[in-house]
Amino acid sequence: MEDIDLTKVKYYPDRFYICLDGFDIENLTTFLSDLSIGEQQSIFIHEYYHYLTNIATFAGIRQFALNFCDRFKATTILAVAKGLDAFPINTNNHQNCAEMVKYWADALELLNDDDIDYNVIQETARSPNKKFSISSIEIIEKPMDVLVDGNVISGGRKFIAISVCGLSSIKSFNLTFGAIDEFLSSAIDEYLFEKDMSDVNPSILSNRAFYPYCFFDELFKFYGIYPASAFEKIIIGYFSLNSPNPPITLINILKKLQNGAYNEFKKNPEDFLMTNFFENSQYENVLNYIKSFADQCFEQGRIHIAQALYYYYDKFYMSQKLKENDYFFFVRPFFVKAEETLRMKQKFSLSLSRIINLFSPPVILKDKQFFYIDKLTSFGESTVLILATYEILESIKTNKIAKRPPNLKAKYNFPDGDPNCDTFELFTPPPIYGTAFRLALNEIGLYGLYLKELEAKKNKDN
Repeated sequence: MEDIDLTKVKYYPDRFYICLDGFDIENLTTFLSDLSIGEQQSIFIHEYYHYLTNIATFAGIRQFALNFCDRFKATTILAVAKGLDAFPINTNNHQNCAEMVKYWADALELLNDDDIDYNVIQETARSPNKKFSISSIEIIEKPMDVLVDGNVISGGRKFIAISVCGLSSIKSFNLTFGAIDEFLSSAIDEYLFEKDMSDVNPSILSNRAFYPYCFFDELFKFYGIYPASAFEKIIIGYFSLNSPNPPITLINILKKLQNGAYNEFKKNPEDFLMTNFFENSQYENVLNYIKSFADQCFEQGRIHIAQALYYYYDKFYMSQKLKENDYFFFVRPFFVKAEETLRMKQKFSLSLSRIINLFSPPVILKDKQFFYIDKLTSFGESTVLILATYEILESIKTNKIAKRPPNLKAKYNFPDGDPNCDTFELFTPPPIYGTAFRLALNEIGLYGLYLKELEAKKNKDN
């Protein structure tokens, strides 16, 4: 059987860009005023809410702190400790690097636990019915040891384990933040179709991969909540994503609805969720951590990374303050009501435009090129620098000299359009202008090491 094309599951955690190949980008900036929500605009809204999840939820900013800040910090420390001998990280056995290597591994483990389970996607696609059934759901706790300032702190993390039937080699998997993020955006697709606000072809919705899309209908059905409206899915998904542990919160909500509280929920979903399930997260602590890291980068002369970090810190901070005033601010467009479709579109567009005006759309990737809708700020450059840094962090796990990963090199070019930007034999001394990959290398402290390696090779050859 053919494997499913995983590129169709377009989930880019904390990358702050959306892929809209073949789309009319110019039209994306006018649909809020002309009220024409077609297939392209629907997909834009779907992807835009992934971006909002990245910048407006505790899980989203926690992911950025782990994936970017922690790995960046570990890399710079390793580079100082052992130079190029510190890399690749996965084979680094130096005693004075052990703590940082463990720190790096712990961050990746936590991130993997949050991601969509792509093995489940593939195994489901290979199954005869292209789907599976749920046999049981339980809360499990995974012991975890985290290294902090040289001290091992033991604890555990709670997960939702879903046992299934119908797959040959997978008997259970964990519900994840990434899957719930996709659930929210796909529920938004359904909402636009239900309200006759989009001309999106219904077959697009029904032909999506069973997991992580249609699976959530089975999950709701397992708890006797079927059919659930798109609005109900949106508000439950959104509330879960904004909690300290999205999978645990989602299942606790469904359990309570199953036990007779569904009518109470329907009367006033906001009050019901806030009264029964609201928990204070460590949002402020993570915000302070990111701000402190940005300050450190600034003091160390890593000006470009500091600028990118400050830009996103401001977005993280603003989103939290908005939620303190209105916890459901980011899904307010879906609360609007009107008997006529045109009036519904008007109210929905006005409400959504309030959000977009505060949070400019992310960088758009179209036909391998990046486009910035917000051209008046450093937003685009900051985002691209973050993307380049991610590529470096992923590369040096298995490479001594960072290279652009082939799959990403095939997916997009950086704005400088230099296909040899990662060919270190062509590197020249600073200043470095306009080359995102090399600028990111310099910010992380590797560019100078590479120049020294080149000089050593030249001396050896001579």
